[in-house]
Amino acid sequence: MPGVVDSPEAESSRKRARRAAGHDGDDNGYVVEVRNTYGNQRPALRKRMRLSEEGPSRSGFTHQPSEDSSGDSVNARDAVEPPSSPPRTQYDLMRDGHFEHLQYEAQDDQRATQRLRSRTNVLSHNTVAENGILESVTCVNFMCHERLHCELGPLLNFIVGENGSGKSAILTAITLCLGGKASSTNRGGSLKAFVKEGQERAMLAVKIKNRGHDAFKPELYGDSVIVERHFSKSGASGFKVKSATGVTISTKKQEVEELVEYYALQVDNPLNILSQDNARSFLNSANKYQKYKFFIEGVQLQQLDNDYRLIAENLDMMVSKIPDQEEMVNRAREDFEKAKRLRESLEGARRIRAKAKVVRAQLAWIQVENEERELQKQEEKLNRLNEHIAQTDREIEEQAEALARADQQIAQAEELVSEVKQEQDDVKRRSEQARDELNRLRGELEKLHSDERDANENLKRIEEDIQKKEEEIGRERKRLESKNNGQHAAKLKELEEAKVEVANLGQKLKEVNERRPELIKAIDETNKKLEQIDKDVTSKRVQIDKVENSIRNLETSRGSPYDAYERGVAALVKRIDQDNGFRDKPIGPLGAYLRLTEPRWSYILEATLGGSLNAFLVTNNQDQKRLSAMMNELNVRHCPILICNPRPLDLTGKEPDPEYNTILRVLRIDNIMVRDQLIINHAIEQILLVPERVRAEQIMFDGARPRNVRACLALHDTRPNEGIRLTVNTGGPSTSPVQPDMRQKPRIQTDSDAQLNLQREALQRLRAELNALESEQRRLRQASQHATASLHQFERERLDLERKIRNAKALVETLTAELEDLTSGDTGHLNGLEQVLKDLEKQRELVGMQFGTLALQKQEKNREVEDARKKRAACRKEEEEVESKLKKAETKLQKRRDIRQVVLIEKNNLHERLDKLNRDKAELEDVIQETTRKLEAMSAEARTVAAERPAIPPGETHSSLEQKYASLDRHLRKLEKDRGKPEEEIHAEYAKATEAYEKAVQSLESTKLINQRLQQSLTQRLAKWRKFQRYISSQSRANFIYLLSERGFRGKLLLDHKRKALDLVVEPDQTQKQAAARSTKTLSGGEKSFSSICLLLAIWEAMGSPLRCLDEFDVFMDNVNRAISTNMLITAARRSVNRQYIFITPNAIEGRNTLDKDVKIIRLTDPRQRTLINHR
Repeated sequence: MPGVVDSPEAESSRKRARRAAGHDGDDNGYVVEVRNTYGNQRPALRKRMRLSEEGPSRSGFTHQPSEDSSGDSVNARDAVEPPSSPPRTQYDLMRDGHFEHLQYEAQDDQRATQRLRSRTNVLSHNTVAENGILESVTCVNFMCHERLHCELGPLLNFIVGENGSGKSAILTAITLCLGGKASSTNRGGSLKAFVKEGQERAMLAVKIKNRGHDAFKPELYGDSVIVERHFSKSGASGFKVKSATGVTISTKKQEVEELVEYYALQVDNPLNILSQDNARSFLNSANKYQKYKFFIEGVQLQQLDNDYRLIAENLDMMVSKIPDQEEMVNRAREDFEKAKRLRESLEGARRIRAKAKVVRAQLAWIQVENEERELQKQEEKLNRLNEHIAQTDREIEEQAEALARADQQIAQAEELVSEVKQEQDDVKRRSEQARDELNRLRGELEKLHSDERDANENLKRIEEDIQKKEEEIGRERKRLESKNNGQHAAKLKELEEAKVEVANLGQKLKEVNERRPELIKAIDETNKKLEQIDKDVTSKRVQIDKVENSIRNLETSRGSPYDAYERGVAALVKRIDQDNGFRDKPIGPLGAYLRLTEPRWSYILEATLGGSLNAFLVTNNQDQKRLSAMMNELNVRHCPILICNPRPLDLTGKEPDPEYNTILRVLRIDNIMVRDQLIINHAIEQILLVPERVRAEQIMFDGARPRNVRACLALHDTRPNEGIRLTVNTGGPSTSPVQPDMRQKPRIQTDSDAQLNLQREALQRLRAELNALESEQRRLRQASQHATASLHQFERERLDLERKIRNAKALVETLTAELEDLTSGDTGHLNGLEQVLKDLEKQRELVGMQFGTLALQKQEKNREVEDARKKRAACRKEEEEVESKLKKAETKLQKRRDIRQVVLIEKNNLHERLDKLNRDKAELEDVIQETTRKLEAMSAEARTVAAERPAIPPGETHSSLEQKYASLDRHLRKLEKDRGKPEEEIHAEYAKATEAYEKAVQSLESTKLINQRLQQSLTQRLAKWRKFQRYISSQSRANFIYLLSERGFRGKLLLDHKRKALDLVVEPDQTQKQAAARSTKTLSGGEKSFSSICLLLAIWEAMGSPLRCLDEFDVFMDNVNRAISTNMLITAARRSVNRQYIFITPNAIEGRNTLDKDVKIIRLTDPRQRTLINHR
């Protein structure tokens, strides 16, 4: 679209739009607003029209044609008569405005010339456009060409070739492929005429560049848009719009029209793509009226004029409807006035009717008030019931909390009793051990007393015998002193040596005998260890049996989740599910609602939670009785029934720190009531689970116990599936074993495979421990055997020493005999006495040693007996204390059980009272609901009478209001009978007349407003059209003069908008500077063609399309004019920005143009070869 934009739309123009370089900002600065008027365009995809360029001109150019010198030529041109035209219409007069805008032609031309002078003389300013230019054209079975493909340059293209080589077919293909009409090509009347002879189908394809920030839908098409048009001999035709990759995006002609309009290609503009015929007509044979038609169509003035003419016709049509609408308003006003007068005559009846309406409304609403008072009484009664229910709920909640506290206290008391009993068992066991130890020590002490008395009597007797023998030996030695000689002394020496040997051997035997207790002790210790290891092996085998039994239970418990319970539980659950007689369905057994996330605690938690896992939960006494009856029928005896409060417990601030695991935290509990019951009965939220016993003891016994912790469970160090419970009570730290019944199948659900894996790992560990114990058992047996062998070796050594002693004693006896032989028997009696003395001394020594040993043993045993007696006394005292403690704990437990029973009875009584209150409430709610429904029906009926509730005077009743209404109704009927027409009909006619009058007035005012706005819009558009006509004319005249001066010609472009004529006057002779310009008829063929080229370029400067196509522009030119025209076209093209030019000529292009990089020469060969050779 041509023109330079100065409007809000100009801010969204494409990058190719530029303002005039010489614009100085005043009102005459050649700035106009022109909008595209093509139909079916989408505003979202609308793109700025390409604007006329005002590029630089050669500096120093001046040309002011003489107005006086052109008079004769103008008269000569006027000889051609204008074509006949219809009379000028009102629109034509308004559009042209008496042509006042054209009376400033001289000033306009002067300013246009100044702009041309201000342009620089630098060429090659044309740059490659990022989008909107053609990259290639392809024809298949088109006209006489089987396949024709042409790659186009982005700037200047010269297509040369012989006749019939396809030059003009390229322009025809561009026009048809981009949606142009077949008739506009002057080559055929319809598309089927362009299908190659002998072929059924043809295809045209044009590739359009699509890059840059203002590309057309780049996210769909990419860098290029390929438009294909397919048509056939049968007349079928269709489009395909493809992306750069060849993917078909659309097949609608509307998409092609949007693309062509977006890039302002203007394929139907006769001056945008000048076909061979149009170029010949425009350049050579067109008269001034035809040239004018080319001009206004080329610069889009004709298109704008057509659009504005259509607007004016629509406006005239709407203006012609106003008298009819005014007549309708007058008739409606008459009807309205008549209905109004009739309505005003009803004022007296209206007052009576208003009073009757009020009475009728009071009559309708007084019944509602009576019913509301009744409903209010019922609601007050319901509120009292709700208060009683709320109070009962609070009391039940208090009792539930009291029951929970009682259960908690009972659990604590039971735990305390269990701990005290465990402590009592420990104390009894220690007391019995102390008693047995004391009795054993007393027996041993009594035996020591007896042994000591015997040793003392033996020692006294031996002392007396020794004293007597020493006296006899003294007397005997005195007698034998006289008979002693040397031989006797030698024998006596040998005898002494033999006696020394006997003493030495006796000492060795003594030392050997001293080793014997150590050997016996070692044997005893080894045997004790062996006995303990035998017990451990037996215990380990028992543990292995338990784990194997557990594995068998797990392997057989993969069926129903109720297999772990007593027979009948599964049937009981099924009966509960099918029974609809419960107020709230019982929940149970509780174990079925638990899932353990850590399987290693399974058996310990089974033992800890015990019978609670078999329990069922109900919320009221009635459900408890019904469930108990079901259990009796199914012979279920070991599943307790617990009544609980369905309101969940708040555990905020009652749990240990998150770093500790508790029973609650390792259980996934499917029901909140089950969770709360286990919390109440077993405090599962405050019992820690710590796998390592040492860590558990550190948590519970070292320092302050963690907050909110009641007890801690730990895994047993050596016994799988068993645990240890650690607590801190008033007696101090306490531990007790947790021993599950391995015959009981698991009731808490867990991952069976994981549990089996744990048990199998435990079994494997126990077997490994058993193997280790059996290995140690074998080692101890070997050690026992070795110790026994050592004892046997010792006995052999002892027997050997005793043998040697006997031999030594025999030698002593022999020497003694020999000594006796030497003394002839005199010393026999002395030796006998000495021997007896020695025996007595030995006996004294032995008995003395025995007596000393017994004294020491007696002293030690006395101390042991005293210690045992004290320990026994302490145990008995502790036993008495524990017995007293147990009695207190059992008394406390029984007391708390009695309290719980009282609380439970009270709670059940409250539940029964609540049930009765709820039944009363339900009955009352039914009554209220019925009353409400009745009230709503009465209110709805009353609202049909009166939407607003009227005030009812005090003392009025339903009967008194009925009497008033009947009296008023009789009065109204009498008035209507006298009037002859119902009041409702009069009001209806008034409302209808009022509505019709208001609609007629509104319609008339709306039509006038629309006409006014349309008239204002059309006036503004036509003013801008005249401004555009003025400026585009002056720009074309100035450009024409400038282009003629390129060759030294003088001339003018004569635009007569009144007569719709465009003519040229040219003076080619440079020597005739004062001569008047001549008509083109007096010019030679080359000069005439050159002048037409100047006219075409002048008009092109005012056009905004990026594409310029010209076919056979130099057909009537000689070589000189052809070269000049070609250089002129190239120069003008280079002054443009982002324009693409396609020139077609049958002649060769010579000169430097073939060497410039912005010029592409495309030579088409003989049609039979169908090969294109491109040259740069």
